[in-house]
Amino acid sequence: MPSSTHFKLVASALFLTLLNTGCASLHSQVPAPHPLTASTQAANTRQYQPQIQISGKISIQYQQANKPQSLPGSFEWEQDAQGIRINLLSQLGQVMARINQNALGATLELNDKSTRSASDLDQLLQDTLGWTLPVAGLRDWLQGFVAIDGKQTVAVKAEDQTLNIQGWKLRYASWHEQPSFPKRIDLQRYTEQAGDVSIRIVVNEWK
Repeated sequence: MPSSTHFKLVASALFLTLLNTGCASLHSQVPAPHPLTASTQAANTRQYQPQIQISGKISIQYQQANKPQSLPGSFEWEQDAQGIRINLLSQLGQVMARINQNALGATLELNDKSTRSASDLDQLLQDTLGWTLPVAGLRDWLQGFVAIDGKQTVAVKAEDQTLNIQGWKLRYASWHEQPSFPKRIDLQRYTEQAGDVSIRIVVNEWK
């Protein structure tokens, strides 16, 4: 098991990469259609972007050795057809971890220049932390989209603020208006290894 400092760096990086190794089934959790409010119209016209750059703030609350832990920082996210590249930065702007995922696998590079790699993010997390989490769709969630039955990806309306996806409670707390995309996303779940995990993501820039 990694040291406390190493654990914090790796945990923060890997909690950020709750990516698309599986798509969630929403079934009855998908709300009934709303009247055509302004936010509904915005959801209907919003287009999923396969190539995008997003930056913002992230705060992670969890438990280690029965003590509450807090991990504030910021992130830079870039995705395209080739894969995903993520930089996780400290509050002072120092790059703490770099994560890459593409067709060849996943790699994690910490600021001490140590690098870990695996065939996918699930295995990378298991190898690094000694335990794993079910991972799902931040590359969709960050854009305000969710996958239904692992097939169709649909835009979330502003009224649909809270969804339950693969054990995570996903709440869209606020939205940017023009163009319409998530401003603040809250994630919550309980894990045996890290207790109650809460993640707050604030998207500042989208291009």
